[in-house]
Amino acid sequence: MKKEIGSKIKVANTLIERELNNQMSSIFGNYRLTGVQSMILVVLYEADNEPIIQKELADKFVLSHPTIRSVVRRLENAGLVQTGFLASDHRQVTLNLTLKGRDLMRAQIDKIYAVMNEVNHKISSHLTESERNKLVAILDVIINNLK
Repeated sequence: MKKEIGSKIKVANTLIERELNNQMSSIFGNYRLTGVQSMILVVLYEADNEPIIQKELADKFVLSHPTIRSVVRRLENAGLVQTGFLASDHRQVTLNLTLKGRDLMRAQIDKIYAVMNEVNHKISSHLTESERNKLVAILDVIINNLK
């Protein structure tokens, strides 16, 4: 039974990630951003010009240091994100949207939120509110068990 649960969660994750990637690529066109890259841009946009520590993003999205670094580097190369360092700890990399990144996000944020809502709707459209709440609670338990 446990083997079945893990494999079903993996399949669901793959399908959700594919859906996000497909929909986000249509929003961001030539930038060819993945779902994770798009979500990082959303977090930076919602931070309203306050720098975000790269490690916090890695923890939030459960990404290894090499993976988050690679994602950030691609966003930097696209001119959407700039990196810096905390004044109090030069080992901590900070991230901000560039002006180009902020303009792009400002122009696309409503579409991004619509995609996120649509994907959430596809995930839970056949569930009652009680079942949705239970699903979220169960996912929280799974996430906390594996941290």
